Amino acid sequence: MAVLATAKGSDITTWRAAGEFGAAFRQALLKQSAPCRSEEAEGLFGETCRELEALAGENDERMARLDRIVVETTASVDPVRLGELCAAFYAELYDHFGRYGSCVAFYHLSTLFLHALSGSLHRYTLIQLGESGKELHDTTLVAMGTAGRREFSPFCPLQLALVLGRDDSGDLEAGSRYARILQEGFAACGLQVDGDVAPVHPPWRGSLPEWSQRLEQGLARGKQKELVELLRLADHEVLFSAEGGGGEFREFVLSHLQQDRRAMGDLVTRLLGLSNGIGMMGGWRLEKSGPQRGLFRLFEHALLPLSAAVAALALIHRVDAPDIPQRIRVLLGRQALDVDTAERLLQSWHILNELRLMREREFFPARNNGAALYLDVTNLDEDTLGMFRDALDTVGTVQRLVSVVYNGTEE
Repeated sequence: MAVLATAKGSDITTWRAAGEFGAAFRQALLKQSAPCRSEEAEGLFGETCRELEALAGENDERMARLDRIVVETTASVDPVRLGELCAAFYAELYDHFGRYGSCVAFYHLSTLFLHALSGSLHRYTLIQLGESGKELHDTTLVAMGTAGRREFSPFCPLQLALVLGRDDSGDLEAGSRYARILQEGFAACGLQVDGDVAPVHPPWRGSLPEWSQRLEQGLARGKQKELVELLRLADHEVLFSAEGGGGEFREFVLSHLQQDRRAMGDLVTRLLGLSNGIGMMGGWRLEKSGPQRGLFRLFEHALLPLSAAVAALALIHRVDAPDIPQRIRVLLGRQALDVDTAERLLQSWHILNELRLMREREFFPARNNGAALYLDVTNLDEDTLGMFRDALDTVGTVQRLVSVVYNGTEE
């Protein structure tokens, strides 16, 4: 079904794309029944209805199983059991994707589960800390990267930051122990935490005043390494906030980044240096050596430049929306994107993420295999290959658009 940025509301039956899909399905069914006798056509229609009802019932059952896992995850504080639930959840979720092919459903459900798991690990960590954990009552855990864009899967390392309350009077050692136990909890569940971007490292934890000072001073210095790290926060999601401090953190982080032209300039410069996967002569940029020789790097040449381009547009136009599809719709609503570009960009997001999840499903339950993000373009059918190339062309177009928009703000 075509993906339209102009679709509004949560009722899919009101979307023009849904109407077009329904009309096409009806026409295909009528064409199939044309050579049939009346009783044969009636049987065909009846069997089609039964198959659709069975498919809907199957989906309801899958959703109920996933919901039960989330509920049990929310109630548990046992890392062993949480690890079992994590494995069961993603096994069911990849099966769901294999059946229905919806990356939107996959990421939505994955985000719900990650929130539940993070809250349970928070409670487990406080239990382990005992008395010293009482000072961490208003802790907030923030995810960046794919989880920060609500695109998390168990193949992605978690990039995490910790906000240890609203004042600087906390026990620094308790914060350090909290970060270590929490990270060990995620590892016990089979999820990777990024080796560098994690609250076990002091730059990725602190009180709200410390974070505010970190942002102000880092942006003022303007050193590229610091800007790169701070700009990670342009894509962030609060996984849990014990006393609601996540909204305050998000507000001042985005405010600082949106107002700092040097940071935005650094993001735009690095964005323009990213390849969209198509060479100057129109060929694919494939690996030339190593175990992935001849394969396409889906993250570096497609997903990364797309997410960076949308993140840059969101900062320039001060769009506060957590995920890429929502950002695209807000940018369209503000006329920062025209309808054609917005719909092509949204369609590109869908096709690239569907290809990503298809590859991951091939490797699951193994979660640490880097080959999952390498694509063999020779295995794609003609229609998929055409949509893939169109998606990469769109990414390149939007990269250039970001440069034009950014430079235009200087005038």
